[in-house]
Amino acid sequence: MMSTQRLSVYKQNHLGEPVFCWQGELLAESPTFRLISAFFNGADQVNVDQVIFRRGDLMLERYYTDRLYNVFEVRVGRSDLVKCWYINLSRPAQFTTESIIWQDLALDLIIYPDGTYRLLDEDEFNALDMSSELRTRCLEAVKEIISEPGLIKPGLVLRPDQRKRF
Repeated sequence: MMSTQRLSVYKQNHLGEPVFCWQGELLAESPTFRLISAFFNGADQVNVDQVIFRRGDLMLERYYTDRLYNVFEVRVGRSDLVKCWYINLSRPAQFTTESIIWQDLALDLIIYPDGTYRLLDEDEFNALDMSSELRTRCLEAVKEIISEPGLIKPGLVLRPDQRKRF
């Protein structure tokens, strides 16, 4: 039986300052990708656009070292029912043997199961002090996400029996 590997996830702001930390179970990985399972442990409930994140909602979180975003599949509690996909524009993640570290760049994209989406926090993103090149690359990443239907769909995450097929 394979032992469960727990990782700490460190969210930082665009300056690399700590914002929040949580734990998750590593489900799959490659040199440039990690998928973890974690539970929302913020406030009892947080309203974001048209969705309510509740304490205990399952978050299947995909991090990349070669992309300017991460993707959280948010589920109702421990069920398979997807509430939304929440995409954080970020600098590429950094992986260590025990952690994932990522820097939030404020801009978020929320995609609903019916395919509708909304860009969030544009004012905050526009106010960040960053290079015009990075800003342009973030906006291009949003277009890439929207145009890549295989990235956002229920069941994309791996079942336990598929974990090592990467």
